[in-house]
Amino acid sequence: MGRLIIVIVLLIVSGLIYLVKAAAGKVTGRDVKFQDESQKVMQSAAKGVQWMNDQWEKAKSGERKVGITEGKDFYDLTPTEIIAKIKSNKAEYDIVKAESTYIEIAAHKMEKRQFDDAKKLIMQLSAGEARDFMLQELEEKRHL
Repeated sequence: MGRLIIVIVLLIVSGLIYLVKAAAGKVTGRDVKFQDESQKVMQSAAKGVQWMNDQWEKAKSGERKVGITEGKDFYDLTPTEIIAKIKSNKAEYDIVKAESTYIEIAAHKMEKRQFDDAKKLIMQLSAGEARDFMLQELEEKRHL
């Protein structure tokens, strides 16, 4: 039943594409066939479905991308090593993920009473509330 609905939706989409291209074809003088357009839409959909199936199989098998992907992987490194690894891997660490990783590791370092290491990581955060909050937490934990 689900596949039938998908096929119907794809036919509707290909019909809409055909109508748009046919209207443009009248202006430009090109000949557009519904069969060609529906075949293109079906091929694109098949590629997308295949990609989703591949991703599902990878997820089920537990396949994991090689590389450092979690803050826990950084726990035993020095702040300089952590900063270098994050900054050198911009493909994996956008600004949001980098900052959340710095916060996670800094919190871990504070729990381990490695306050200087935690401060170096906190200083990598963009100026603002998150950095101010973490510096305040650091000072409170340092005085306990």
